[in-house]
Amino acid sequence: MEMMEAANGKRKPPGAANEVQAAGGGAQTPGEGPGALEEQKDNQGATNRNRDALGVANESTVAPEPTSEDRANPKPSNQTPMTWTSPDGAFTKLVLEAGHGLARPTLGCRCQVLLQAPPGTSLSYPTGHWAEIQLGHGPTAWDDLVDACLESMAAGERVQLQAQAGGTVDVSLSSFLPAPELWELPPGTQWALALGHKALGTERYRQGDVGTAARCYTRALHLAVAAGPQVWSPGTKAELHANLAACQLRLGQPAHAAHNSAKALALSPSHAKARYRQALAAAALGDLEAAAEDLRALLEADPGNTAARRELGRVVRRTREQDAHLAKAMSKLFR
Repeated sequence: MEMMEAANGKRKPPGAANEVQAAGGGAQTPGEGPGALEEQKDNQGATNRNRDALGVANESTVAPEPTSEDRANPKPSNQTPMTWTSPDGAFTKLVLEAGHGLARPTLGCRCQVLLQAPPGTSLSYPTGHWAEIQLGHGPTAWDDLVDACLESMAAGERVQLQAQAGGTVDVSLSSFLPAPELWELPPGTQWALALGHKALGTERYRQGDVGTAARCYTRALHLAVAAGPQVWSPGTKAELHANLAACQLRLGQPAHAAHNSAKALALSPSHAKARYRQALAAAALGDLEAAAEDLRALLEADPGNTAARRELGRVVRRTREQDAHLAKAMSKLFR
């Protein structure tokens, strides 16, 4: 899919669509959303989230300017609240007041926001007053959820962000200044940003925050595709796909994990973790023959791989159980 910038008619260069199957599935938001990438079936998922490609490039997108009283005490809306759940299931937003226009903030945008959170919420962004934040620059898991929520909001929108893991934050978006599109940045800058998101994703994964890790890896892959193969190394990009696949397996998205594992193996055929995750995805999808083939290939290259040997034992047992069940069912047909 081509993405068009409404303000100046710029069109994203061809060949940048459908590169990564991101966490969440469905429309890219987002995408581990979290961009349009080569060979992407849906992304985001996502790490995915719906990103609207109609954002104005050079002007701030604003709602009617709130008064000082409005800023201090946002008024309740007469609108019937609506709910929207992120494709990766990390949060649901309850829309308390609808926004204006089609444009949505994207990674790097500077947003004028009011965040109201209970004491103890691990937000590094300012709370309790209007402030400017830059999407993608918060270090905490709650910052990432706020970023993801804002990427789905229009100027003037007010929502209650409800985290799947528990907790709520009220988010009001007054205006935002769109950031340069990914493909407009210098390749070196794109790759440096990709490596930063990769490192953050690894940190989040180790902390058990798999949804945030998936979104970080998805953003890193978006940036790597924008930078082009003249900048990134095949091994590093393969690792990004393999890491995203690991997240998607834990998020219960085996089809997406299979896609990203295959992408990793295309770049690095000897990538053991990618092959193992491809086997896990195949087993979860019921393709026991393909799973066994990958696991045997792993054991042939590394006979001491205990995880692969253990998983192969499970796959063999499942295959025998299926064969026995089928034989029993067939025998009943000929009685």
